Amino acid sequence: MLIYPFGFKGTLALKIVVAAAVALRKKSLYAFKRTVSDSELRKGDVIGVHRIGILYDHYGIYTGNNEVIHFSDEGGDFGDDTCIRRTTLTQFKDGASNVFVVYFKNEFTVYSPEETVKKAKSLLGKGKDKYSLLTNNCEHFTTWCKTGKHESSQVPILLEAAAWAVNRGISPADMILEF
Repeated sequence: MLIYPFGFKGTLALKIVVAAAVALRKKSLYAFKRTVSDSELRKGDVIGVHRIGILYDHYGIYTGNNEVIHFSDEGGDFGDDTCIRRTTLTQFKDGASNVFVVYFKNEFTVYSPEETVKKAKSLLGKGKDKYSLLTNNCEHFTTWCKTGKHESSQVPILLEAAAWAVNRGISPADMILEF
């Protein structure tokens, strides 16, 4: 099944993707993301996978021994039982072929791998009924574990792309994606 940005096909979808890409360059918290093999992952890495093509990224903290702590539901990224949980790397990837490691911009102080994992473990099992796409998502969680900042670069991108669409007469109701 093909899923288009905000449900739109063709030229409009392309314009929305381009607007989001431009916003990403302006709003990103990261110096860069590097695709790595599973064997290159290191304890304390902030890792991510692309979901539904490149519609969004899902993030977690790699804790070693092929385990990841992330903000997710038991059966996927979203659901009724979303909390901070430990899963295998394979479960975290959920069919994604590549994993990337996040490297933060110089203006961020990053915690050691040990401190990053300690912060992630301190929240295991917590966060039930606290997930919010805009204010408390998997990227907020991992950024906090690594830097102490509760931020997400995907949220401003989403909001900027939505504002771009609304300014062009697209109804917010037409922007809802159903999975």
